[in-house]
Amino acid sequence: MTISQPQAWADAEGYLRRAQRILAITHLQPDGDAIGSLLGFTHAMRDWGKQVTPVCQDSPNSRFDYLNGIRDITRNSEGNFDLVVALDAGDLSRLGNVFLPVQHASIPMVSFDHHITNTHYGTVNVVEPGFASTSEMMFMLIKRLNLPLTNEIASALLTGVITDTLAFRTSNTTPDTLATAVELMRAGASVTEITRRALVLRSYDSLRLLGAGLAASQLEDRIAYASIPRKMRKALGIREDRGDGNLVGTLITAMEADIAVVFVELADGNVDVSFRAQPRFDISQVALELGGGGHPAAAGCTMPGPLRDAVSQVLPKLRQVIREK
Repeated sequence: MTISQPQAWADAEGYLRRAQRILAITHLQPDGDAIGSLLGFTHAMRDWGKQVTPVCQDSPNSRFDYLNGIRDITRNSEGNFDLVVALDAGDLSRLGNVFLPVQHASIPMVSFDHHITNTHYGTVNVVEPGFASTSEMMFMLIKRLNLPLTNEIASALLTGVITDTLAFRTSNTTPDTLATAVELMRAGASVTEITRRALVLRSYDSLRLLGAGLAASQLEDRIAYASIPRKMRKALGIREDRGDGNLVGTLITAMEADIAVVFVELADGNVDVSFRAQPRFDISQVALELGGGGHPAAAGCTMPGPLRDAVSQVLPKLRQVIREK
């Protein structure tokens, strides 16, 4: 795998070699790559003799309970650290409330990320949009440091690779991505079990939410979109505040859609917006303009409510993306 920032990698390795007490943070509402890269990094650094505290504002989804160390992830980021490592977070706000500026802003920070919209907020920023996942970057880091690739590390990293490529089906999947997966499998990770647990299985509530969202969806100007208001969750008896049951991922499979977007009304009145796009379209800049970020084909942001205002603000921007093609 060719890296685009050799000096940033070298600087990051220098900080890691000198550090003894590391605070490792991944982004809020963590997905498989966030959890996989966080745990893979944590296991590798601990095997190297470092003290690592893995933290995340939001609890991991129970679908990732098969990963060793998942219970070590905490919301308590207080302590005496000499390095902060941010994983898979495109900007500082994505670290959530576990990043405490009063305590952490004076500590050097190394950011590892693969999002093209990364804002380079760290002391050192290792940003590699050519990698399919941040977990893939952690595999590269382990190789560069000549650290052992254990079964628990391999399972965590393969979780990140599989979830961020949707089992090697996204346009950013490269021959190097597949080669990384092969090495992780040889180290003991099961591609079939990880795919089943991380991508295939889902709760019955999420299936019901998906069905209701599909029934309420619309298709206009090659944009498939849907809203999930709080009242829909209440009517279905679903307690979970966030998430769309993979509605956006389902809408983008419609042959008539170039872009899909789902608006989820949160308990605090804000709106989570998730975007997906066919390969020749780039919705990352729309997400970035709205305070979020991501990839050309998959991005998101959080906007102020009410729900109808978010919809009316976003749809014209997406129509413009399609017109410009």
